[in-house]
Amino acid sequence: MVYHYFYKLTNVINNKFYYGVHNTSNIDDGYMGSGFALKKAIIKYGVENFKKDIIKFFETEDEAFAYEKEIVNEDMIKNEDCYNIQIGGRYFSTQGMVTVKDKDGNGFWVSQDFYFKNKDILNTNWTHKHHKEESKEKVRKKMTPKDSNNNRIWVNKDGIVKYLLKEKLDDFLNQGWKLGRTGYKPRKNCQGKVIDMGL
Repeated sequence: MVYHYFYKLTNVINNKFYYGVHNTSNIDDGYMGSGFALKKAIIKYGVENFKKDIIKFFETEDEAFAYEKEIVNEDMIKNEDCYNIQIGGRYFSTQGMVTVKDKDGNGFWVSQDFYFKNKDILNTNWTHKHHKEESKEKVRKKMTPKDSNNNRIWVNKDGIVKYLLKEKLDDFLNQGWKLGRTGYKPRKNCQGKVIDMGL
């Protein structure tokens, strides 16, 4: 038999709480939630300082999640005493949510309110991260002289400006082109992209 239930965890030290749904064949499996803020609190205060109450049993998992969605709403997650940081229910909207990662690389969705209150302890994508040296080297190898700004130069003629490779400069100067972007009147294609840049 599988049990589907809605439960509440309470921190007996500060009375902060967490609501959740659990599905299990062992009612005494010791499950104590999976929320990001909840896990940090359990580490800080110790699991022995959390009390678990099963509030309601359901026939199906869907019914349990539907009930959770009613209880753990936007107002609930804005409550500073609540450890829940995302709206309840099996499927939740990511509108107003931010993706964060813990130190182990596990991803979580959290509300923007929670993020801005706790962003100093949250690790968002690429925050406080740097590219590895091997990744930097790959980028360097891809940057051929053709792609380097140091190997290009602006020339203009009759209101048209091009950004060309320096190795082609003499050919253009011989055709009456001048250095610089004087008289720049860029032509654009049907998508609005400038088409006078480079060769």
